[in-house]
Amino acid sequence: MYQNKPNAIQRARAGSGLTQEALAERTGYSDDSIRAWESGARVASLEALSKLQLVLDAPWLTGMYLTEQSDTLRELLPEFQVGRPLAQAAATYINCILDLMDNRVDRKLLQLVADGKIDEVEQPIFEKILSMAEAANRAYYEMRFAQR
Repeated sequence: MYQNKPNAIQRARAGSGLTQEALAERTGYSDDSIRAWESGARVASLEALSKLQLVLDAPWLTGMYLTEQSDTLRELLPEFQVGRPLAQAAATYINCILDLMDNRVDRKLLQLVADGKIDEVEQPIFEKILSMAEAANRAYYEMRFAQR
């Protein structure tokens, strides 16, 4: 699967200021492998991703790369921005948590699922709760991988 936009490996490498050749030298992989992973011609193994993650000092690399490669993972993990200023990312996360609390989502969710099903009337409320939870989840990852 050839890509038009930079994937996680390219972004991490560019962020570290390394060329493909320099990254290959530091990891012990060939230039061709680095190029193939970045172009999407081949998928990097978990072992390779682990090594790249360490060399590039990019703890987010494996998760983000695998998410880019898999429709299933894309549905499970939110898209998030790496490298936001920590104060900004933390403030966003706290605001999401406060929104969940202010909207008493815990109580609403308990009421919705008390009978074991969500009917047509409850569905919009449930979707709103999921949307708020997704925003909090995204904010968590942005705080987790913020610039420190």
